[in-house]
Amino acid sequence: MKKFFSVLLGILIIAGICYGLNTFRQKQQPEPEPEIIRPVRTIKLQGSNEEFSRKYFGTVQGGKRADLSFRVSGTLNNIYVDNGASVKKGTLLATLDPRDFRTRISQAQSSLSQAQAQHKNAQADFKRYENLYKQKVIAKAQYDTYKTQVDVAKSAVNAANANLKSVRDALKDTELRAPFDGIIADRTVENFQDVTAKQTIFILQDLSELEIVFNIPDNDILIAPVPKVHSLKDLKTHSELFTIDARFEAIPDRTFNLKLKEIATQATAANTYPVTALMPAQDNVRILPGMAATVELNYIGENSKPEDNNKFSVPTVAILNEGDKNFVWRFENGKVKKIHVTLGVIHNDSTIEVISEGLKGGDVIVTAGVNFLHEGQNVRLLEE
Repeated sequence: MKKFFSVLLGILIIAGICYGLNTFRQKQQPEPEPEIIRPVRTIKLQGSNEEFSRKYFGTVQGGKRADLSFRVSGTLNNIYVDNGASVKKGTLLATLDPRDFRTRISQAQSSLSQAQAQHKNAQADFKRYENLYKQKVIAKAQYDTYKTQVDVAKSAVNAANANLKSVRDALKDTELRAPFDGIIADRTVENFQDVTAKQTIFILQDLSELEIVFNIPDNDILIAPVPKVHSLKDLKTHSELFTIDARFEAIPDRTFNLKLKEIATQATAANTYPVTALMPAQDNVRILPGMAATVELNYIGENSKPEDNNKFSVPTVAILNEGDKNFVWRFENGKVKKIHVTLGVIHNDSTIEVISEGLKGGDVIVTAGVNFLHEGQNVRLLEE
């Protein structure tokens, strides 16, 4: 029995020593830290014979818009139209209390009468002293004094006339009229409210032709397959390369064709470029300013040539330079793969032409941080 316990004790001691050594070894050799999966920004290559399509969020606005205001300050005493009202050019929309302006007209007329009387007296005096000067009874200096008085009186008459015209115009400006046919999109004040000059009273929109405004990210501008275009202004001249359609959630079974109007050349703070497209007014549906629309923009490439099948346009920041060779990183199955490319023409929009048999339309290419990647590195796509 004593022998049995001695053996058991030996086994326990050996097991304890092994456990301690293993624990010590783990502390001396900690487990490697998990690999950090790097986020990357990418673009999708478009082949020269492909159609590049994107969807954007847009907002409807009238083709012609104006914030209407009085040219003078005053108190509203009549508002003749409400929100949503259809108005014709020249329609009276609102008026200010005209009493103060009529008082100013009376004062201006009185000032004009006084100025005219003074001018008449000055002319009479001048004529009398002109005869005396011709008879050499008075000196030329005295003659010049009376001539100057006539000129001063005449200037006073002109100023009084101008003031009277100004106050009469101000009285006319107490009426606010529609400058064109349209819809009252909004009214910003209530009747009997004091308003200032240039304060918006109504927002008027012409809905005979609608505009839809949406924003295109800079990446989409760079990879749009529109050959021979080096600026956004040039892009507009190639409107035949675009098809633009709009859909509205309230009208799910209809698609409306749009026409490109303009593309801004200055990016917003969000690195997007505002685009405006035109949509004729629809007789059988009611589409109003402020409505949300989904805009689908299709860039249609020109007929490709066989030698262009491996030619693509990418941002210059996507190029990895190693000595006399150039590469791009292709994203595939959560990893990056280095693809050798031959560089072509550099465009003014910060893109460059690349040629490679290892690339095809639809490949996803990394566009940022290319110098910090290595072959087979695990990455994840950065959400836009």
